[in-house]
Amino acid sequence: MITRSGLRDRAETVIVLAKEPLPGRAKTRLQRRFSPSVAAQLAEASLTDTLSAVRAAAISRRILAWEGNPDRWRTGFAVLEQGDGDLGRRLARVFDAVFALAPDRPALLIAMDTPQVTAAELEIGWDGADAVLGLAADGGYWAIGLRSGPARPVFDDIEMSTERTGAAQLARLLDLGLRVKLLPPLLDLDTPADAAWITEHHPELGFARRYRELTATSADAGMIFDRAYAGRGLRVETAAGVDPLRTDLAQWMQPADSADLLVVARCQPPVLDVGCGPGRLVTALIEHGQPALGIDLSGTAVTTSLGRGGPALRRDIGDRLPAEGRWGTVLLMDSNAGIGGDVDALLRRCLQLAEPGGLIICETDPDDDADEVHTTALCSGTATTSVRWARIGAAALARRAARLDLAVVEHWSGSGRSFVALRTM
Repeated sequence: MITRSGLRDRAETVIVLAKEPLPGRAKTRLQRRFSPSVAAQLAEASLTDTLSAVRAAAISRRILAWEGNPDRWRTGFAVLEQGDGDLGRRLARVFDAVFALAPDRPALLIAMDTPQVTAAELEIGWDGADAVLGLAADGGYWAIGLRSGPARPVFDDIEMSTERTGAAQLARLLDLGLRVKLLPPLLDLDTPADAAWITEHHPELGFARRYRELTATSADAGMIFDRAYAGRGLRVETAAGVDPLRTDLAQWMQPADSADLLVVARCQPPVLDVGCGPGRLVTALIEHGQPALGIDLSGTAVTTSLGRGGPALRRDIGDRLPAEGRWGTVLLMDSNAGIGGDVDALLRRCLQLAEPGGLIICETDPDDDADEVHTTALCSGTATTSVRWARIGAAALARRAARLDLAVVEHWSGSGRSFVALRTM
């Protein structure tokens, strides 16, 4: 598309913001599951696919805004050093350097962590907009484009790498009086669950091939549950022959039952459901007028919850989460009090999430004295992963809670299930 001014109404320059994929420096959040070396290899594969898409795009100029040694990556790109400072300052510096060379020529910036981006997405018309923004599933953004500078007012004081960054950046663009076009949303690569999702949904990528090579005998837990919720089944195997997850896919997929509704009635708002699955509790809370949010590693579970009207995000409990320290209730339903196999650590994390005087409501093992940790194989089809999961009964949970200054305010049962409500101090 050509505008009346004779300029092409799309990005004429694409900038890739990237760093050398070195162990311990690149994609450190992947190290929750992978070694620094494997995380760096996945970062390298992501960067390679991203650069390939940019090389394939019908654009005039390609810029690599780089940190580290660019020699392996610079083919087809002009190289700019990112320089020092926080991310906002570096983004502004790169844009202004590009506009100094080519004023009033639209420029689009992406990072190295969207290996699934296509040349067509980089060539999208701007429809006369002054800026474009591609929002990401984690609340950030994967792309930002500007028609002209100066860029510093666009990025000054924007808090980066939070679940609010995308919304804040969009608000800033609008506050500056710019006409904004939103690009299609993409998932960016931050966590092991992101890597599994990209591989599952874009198996043709070089990144996906590398991921499969590196995880030939295992899969991410989020990917296992994606497969399970898609109807491929879920097997739970331990050396002791027990199922610490008390796996019941049918129950997890169904609407809330009478025992769940007893939990809903005890929640104080707002409510965070950790390991929400397909949104059984979140949906019930919303239907009963309770503000609620679910988090889960499974993208399929999150999508299902959203489709039912239950707000949910694909997050790990260890991620930075919305409204930390302000949740009235944190839920650990089904067997989720055993996530990670370290009940004390999980309770401490819930303490960080709950407001003072808030509740942590746990569904506990039917055996009140159960207090075991199992190395558990989760299997769906040929995919498998190993996780640690705890069995924790009500009495054992009460003993652990007392050591963390959590008060047991209620213990009740319903439909053969057991629940404990803890109060934060």
